[in-house]
Amino acid sequence: MDAQQIQELQKVVPGRVSTDAAILSEKSTDFGRMIRRTPGAVVRPASSEEVAQVVRFARSHRIPVATRGEAHTQTGQALTDGGILLDLTSLNTMEGLDASAMTVTCGAGLKWMDLVAATVSKALIPPVLTNNLGVTVGGTLSVAGLGVASYRYGAQGDNALELEVITGTGDRVVCSRDQNGEVFDAVRSGLGQFGIITRAKLKLRACRMMTRTYFLLYDSLPVLMKDATAIMASDRFHYLESWCVPCPQGFRKVGNEILPFAEWFYPLHLTIEYDAASPPDDGAALEGLSFYRKSHVGDRALLEFSNRLEPLFVVWKRMGYWANTHPWMETILPWQMAAPYIQQVLANLPPTLLGGGHVLLWPCRGTTSSIPNFMTPPGEFVMGFGILPGIPPEFIAPAKARLNQASDASMMVGGKRYLSGLIEFDRARWKQHFGAHWTRVMALKRTYDPDGILNPGFIDYGE
Repeated sequence: MDAQQIQELQKVVPGRVSTDAAILSEKSTDFGRMIRRTPGAVVRPASSEEVAQVVRFARSHRIPVATRGEAHTQTGQALTDGGILLDLTSLNTMEGLDASAMTVTCGAGLKWMDLVAATVSKALIPPVLTNNLGVTVGGTLSVAGLGVASYRYGAQGDNALELEVITGTGDRVVCSRDQNGEVFDAVRSGLGQFGIITRAKLKLRACRMMTRTYFLLYDSLPVLMKDATAIMASDRFHYLESWCVPCPQGFRKVGNEILPFAEWFYPLHLTIEYDAASPPDDGAALEGLSFYRKSHVGDRALLEFSNRLEPLFVVWKRMGYWANTHPWMETILPWQMAAPYIQQVLANLPPTLLGGGHVLLWPCRGTTSSIPNFMTPPGEFVMGFGILPGIPPEFIAPAKARLNQASDASMMVGGKRYLSGLIEFDRARWKQHFGAHWTRVMALKRTYDPDGILNPGFIDYGE
C-alpha cells in the first residue's frame, strides 16, 4: 500500500486504521515465528459492515487482505507483506446465549476461553474445544477446530449452525446448511480463502460440572490403539487424549551422525463428566483396558479441565519454548497405517528435536466430521499425529527438512495434513491433499474471491 491508499482507507473506516510502527511489527509474525511479513496497515473493524467496506476497498485497488485472530498459524497464513491486515479480535462480542435452544451467537474474534466461561455458568458447553482456548472462534472454524471430544462430535466447524461471512467480493452472506449452503461449506475449514467469518451461531450441549480423568500409560502403540477402538465404540468417556513421550536412552550412530535416541511411551488420558453427588465407578470405567500402568486419577471442575493446558503454556513461556519457532507437523492418518508410520517416524526422531514440545496422538472416529474442505482419510477410525516442537531459530532449517519428510511420508500412506502448521506445499502437494475436491476448491476461489485478494500466497492454485 502507498501513502495515498492508506489515506483513502482511513476515510473508509475512520478511526480503525493503524500504521503505527510498533503495531505493524507486532502483527508481522505468527505463532510459527518462521516468517515475517509487515502489513501496510492494520484495521480493527467494529462490525461486519466495516469488514465488507475494507474488502471492497481492497478489491478496487487490488490490495491483498490477511485475516488474523490470535495468529496461532505457523506458516504465515495470517500475515501480509504490505497489504491490509484485518485484526478480527475486535469482533469479540457475545451477542446471545439461548439456554433453552442450547445455542450461542458471538463475534468471530471472541476467544474460546471467554465463550466457555459464559456457557459453563449456564451448565452448557460447546461440544468440541481445542486444547488451547486462547484462540478465536473464527480462527478455529476457518481451519476445522479439533479437540479431545472430536471423536464424539466432529470438528468445531461441524457444530456451527449459522455464520455471517464477508466474501472476497465484499458481499455479506448469512449462511447455514439450509441457507447459502455453498458459502457455509466453503468457509468452514476454508483457511480464509473464500470468505471472512465475522459472526457465528454455535451449538451447545448440556454438561456436568465435575470431571474425573484417568491418567493411563501404555508401552505399546498397537495395544493403545486396540483399547482406543473399544473406548470410542462404547462412548463411556466424554474426552480422549493421548501423546507419545520419549524416554531418552543415549546416543547412537546414524550414517555419519551421532544422534540421541529414545524408547517411546504413550500416555492416554480418559475423562468423564459427572455430577458431584454421583461420581463415576472407576472399575466400570476402566474395565477391559490393557494399559501398562495407571499413573493417577484426578478430579477437577469442568471449567478447570477445559483450561487444563494453561499451566503448560505458563511453563512454555518461562522456559523460552513459546518464543521459539514452531514448525508443527500435524497429520491425520488412516487407522490401519497409523502404527507402522508412527513407530517408524519415532524410531528416527531425536527427542532433542522437540525442544520442550511434545508429540500428539489423536484417536478419532472417521465419520464424525462432514465439513467438505476438511480432508481426512476414509475409514471408521483415523489417527491424528502431530510433532509439535519449539526450536531456536538457528536450528530451524534441519528441523524443517526432517518434518517435511515426515509430512510427505504421511501423505504417501494416505494421510491428510491439518493445515494450521508447517505447510510448505507446492501445487502438486495441494492437489494431492484435496484429491477429488481440488477442482471444486479452485471453482470456489474463482466464485467467492475472483481477484485473489484474501490471504494470497498460501494455496498454490496455479492460475
